[in-house]
Amino acid sequence: MSEEQFNPEITKKIEENTEILIQKILAEQKEEIDKINKETNEKIKLIEEDIVKEAEIEAETEFLKEKAMHDLDLRLKITKFRDEIVDEFVQKVNKKIKSLIETKEYEKSLKNLISEAIVTLKQQEISVYCRKEDKSILSKQFLDSISAEIKKEQKLDVKINVSERYITNIGGVIMETSDGKISINNTYEKRIERSLEELKRGLSLMLIQEEG
Repeated sequence: MSEEQFNPEITKKIEENTEILIQKILAEQKEEIDKINKETNEKIKLIEEDIVKEAEIEAETEFLKEKAMHDLDLRLKITKFRDEIVDEFVQKVNKKIKSLIETKEYEKSLKNLISEAIVTLKQQEISVYCRKEDKSILSKQFLDSISAEIKKEQKLDVKINVSERYITNIGGVIMETSDGKISINNTYEKRIERSLEELKRGLSLMLIQEEG
């Protein structure tokens, strides 16, 4: 080996170049590491956003499920409570009707039911179907008095015929045109049924507002 190889200047130069190379390599590694870290952080951020989004969707789905179950439970409770009130109403009405039938008020009630149907139908001849027990109430005198009132108040001449066919309702009448094409069911059961539909709607609305 020559002495040049042991020249301190050369050795120093080699060391300096080596240090520069090392620093360059480290710098390049740092840039690469920074790049990797940046990409990693971006990926982590996206993953975190996806996780949060999924959690929000899942939470919203659970909330909607809970709300749907709560709404269903509320509707069932409202329906049950409403039906209990309606049943109690029907029992009271039926009891009232049975007691009414035994009084003079029943005749007045039949008169009102017949008159109401006649004014609605506006026909010159109408058949009335009643209970067998009420046949004696619907006498010629009774029906003529109704016709006279209708003529005076509505300017309508009407002949009322009592059918030989009877109804089996708890009370009231069914009115029908002479050709049988149009009829009005003014039995107590039908009147109660119509009232119940209105009562149910009113109760449901009232109970929902109360819960809200």
